[in-house]
Amino acid sequence: MKTKFKISKLLFLISMCTVCLCCNKITGQEKPNIIIMMADDLGYGDVGCFGNKIIETPNIDQLASDGAKFTQFYSGHYTCSPSRAGMMSGRTPYRNGIYAFIADNSVVHLKDKEVTLAEICKKQGYDTGFFGKWGLNGNMDDKTQPTPSQQGFDSWLATNNNAIPSHKNPTNFYFNGKAMGEMKGYSSQIVVDKAMQWLGSRKEKTKPFLLVLWFHEPHTKLAQPDKFTQKYAKYGKIAGEYYANVDHMDHQIGRFLDYVKKENLEDNSWITFTSDNGPLNREGRSTNGLRGYKARLYEGGLREPTVMYWKGKIEGAKVIDEQLTFFDFVPTFYDLFGMEPMNNEPLDGASMLPALEGEKVERKTLPIWVGRWKTTLINDEWKIIGKFEDFVPGTSYNDYLTNRKIVRYELFNLKKDPYETQDLSKANIDKLKEMKLLIEERVRSVQKEIVPWNGQWVLPYDVVKYYNPNVPPYSEFSKLSPEEQDLMKSKQ
Repeated sequence: MKTKFKISKLLFLISMCTVCLCCNKITGQEKPNIIIMMADDLGYGDVGCFGNKIIETPNIDQLASDGAKFTQFYSGHYTCSPSRAGMMSGRTPYRNGIYAFIADNSVVHLKDKEVTLAEICKKQGYDTGFFGKWGLNGNMDDKTQPTPSQQGFDSWLATNNNAIPSHKNPTNFYFNGKAMGEMKGYSSQIVVDKAMQWLGSRKEKTKPFLLVLWFHEPHTKLAQPDKFTQKYAKYGKIAGEYYANVDHMDHQIGRFLDYVKKENLEDNSWITFTSDNGPLNREGRSTNGLRGYKARLYEGGLREPTVMYWKGKIEGAKVIDEQLTFFDFVPTFYDLFGMEPMNNEPLDGASMLPALEGEKVERKTLPIWVGRWKTTLINDEWKIIGKFEDFVPGTSYNDYLTNRKIVRYELFNLKKDPYETQDLSKANIDKLKEMKLLIEERVRSVQKEIVPWNGQWVLPYDVVKYYNPNVPPYSEFSKLSPEEQDLMKSKQ
């Protein structure tokens, strides 16, 4: 009887230890520093470790060599603001009302109800800093729109959108809510300088930190020091300037990583580099053969050149082929910290920790990407793209988003055809039926959360122009009231 009791007690203690370990995967000093760097409009084939033979990117390449490169890492959307919302919230951006890039002075913003990466880390005692292109509100001066401060960041230097007038001497940075006016230098250099300054000024340097560095480069309007421009002058103005801009961004990344190493932060830091979406369809940009580009749901618009390094966990020049997404960061953070989600909003990702150990990621729900006229879903090697019914004149844009149906499909096998050259929707009817059920269910899930915005510039001009080719030139359209703009949008 005593033996049975001892065995039962032992089993109970073992089970309790297992529960504790699962509920708190890392504690104290084991919590890693987390650094997430992101380029803007960088193509899948625009860095050396992803096949580029012209642009010199030794620092990004070294991260891949030290750590791992991810061959199937997908952004949160095919344009900037929605993609960033997807990473910050773990939710496909149409769930939180960000349908296109957020124009200056727009009412659109990442809402307070969304739990961000920074808020998760704050719960775990992290210092949090953001530096670069925010892209998640329309006006830093509008007190009704959350800034990085309200989204969990202790300190930040950010623009609400692109650098103005270019990457050189930008005039639209805000530092912790205060307009900075003209800042001398180049965007990537400025944000790296400020990030290093923040790291050096932290009062408790033993605390872990989350540092988000979202570069403006290589989004237009491009600018970089002359020595980089001259280096690629033989390739012509359009391509050469792009190559130079990426090279300069990589140089600044090198400065930052040198600082991280010098300050002995490297050994306990999980470092990521990626891009927010695919490149413009313009000379010099590369998807390494993938179909499509920015603003398209084909692989070239969504698949990003992603590398990570984390000593002892992600190292040794690994190549990880698992399909991962921006939506996976939030669930990964919860898993990493052994946390339950901080709200009940549906997430569209899964923890990527198994993939870092060479195991398959188990997804309860599949990630869904929704765009202005199409939607897509990937299930293992199969990818389906659905074309929504056309916008009907006289229908509000919100009603259209909430109720639109898919009317046509494309089907691809990414394992056999990663370049999406062969539509199998007619050749594989059974698989098409299976994938249709999956994507239609996920679209309905997103449509349930769509909420209307009240105010100006819900859609940027180029999107309005898509829905109504007859809108007047931007200079005239921008002077119309929100009501007149909405009326114009409905008159396709």
